[in-house]
Amino acid sequence: MSINSMLKNALKSIAPVQAGDYEPPEDKPDETYITFNHNSYPDDFADDEPGHEVYSVQVHLFCKSGLNSLAMRKKIKSGLKKAGFTYPKAIDVSDRDGQHHVFECMITTEIEE
Repeated sequence: MSINSMLKNALKSIAPVQAGDYEPPEDKPDETYITFNHNSYPDDFADDEPGHEVYSVQVHLFCKSGLNSLAMRKKIKSGLKKAGFTYPKAIDVSDRDGQHHVFECMITTEIEE
């Protein structure tokens, strides 16, 4: 299963989820949504070949100011952990435009040839 699929499956019950950018529908400009991005690097080298790939993942929760998002944030952490990712670090980067919570975690997958 791809990292994107793993993330979507882990988070889809919380809010709409999309890799990269997400544009809320015009009729729902304050919609709560989740986006994610990831980078990877090779690891566990043997004979100059990597055996595993490590993914550094960021999950972004966007919602309107004033919304109590605590339960959603807990579900994101729990969902990521249950899906096999490391328990995420949470960073609040909200501003006057709305809430923005970033969850950083990692996962290692075996390289299949």
